Amino acid sequence: MGCATRTIKCVLLIFNTLWAIFGILLLLLAGFGWEAMPQHYAIGFIALGCVILLTALFGCFGSVRESARSLWTYAVMLLIILVLTIVFICLNTRDVFKNYAVQEVNGLWEQEMTSPGAMDQKQIVYECCGRMGPDDYLLAGRVTPSSCCKESNCINPLNIYMDGCLAKIEQAFSNEALTTQISEWVLLGLNIVVLAMSILLAIHYTNQRRRFNY
Repeated sequence: MGCATRTIKCVLLIFNTLWAIFGILLLLLAGFGWEAMPQHYAIGFIALGCVILLTALFGCFGSVRESARSLWTYAVMLLIILVLTIVFICLNTRDVFKNYAVQEVNGLWEQEMTSPGAMDQKQIVYECCGRMGPDDYLLAGRVTPSSCCKESNCINPLNIYMDGCLAKIEQAFSNEALTTQISEWVLLGLNIVVLAMSILLAIHYTNQRRRFNY
């Protein structure tokens, strides 16, 4: 059991280090993507990132200090995350970010008609022009803006981006649903394995303390 215990401790330490990094990445994603996703998603990512960091702290502390109490707390927190993951898989609406980005482009195009320059950032980032294409500006009686061209040089017609921003955004988010599904199931599987290992380790240290007290 000693070798198995050490193996489980090492696995838990490695997992919780990666878990903590994942929590930090979620916080960074929420911070940098605050304007690029629905606010309730950003708030959810911040809350999840904090919970993951706290969970990783309990896991590392319980493994290193061989604390049964910390490990039981860690197991309960993992169980809560496991339940929340299952609920999220069942209720999650696919293509959330793509739909939000498409809605945002439509809103920016409406602003562009009254406030020129509203589309500039999207056109530079996605290398696109207009909502459906560069002809949108011609139909609106507008000159093609520099943000629609490579290196902001529209003198050469070949520099103009021919794809509309809606098409480029749909292309950019085309694999969102598949990536999300894979991430969800990988996270669920890891949670189940680590939960089982943490419970085994907590039981071992609980029994060890009982024998020591006797």
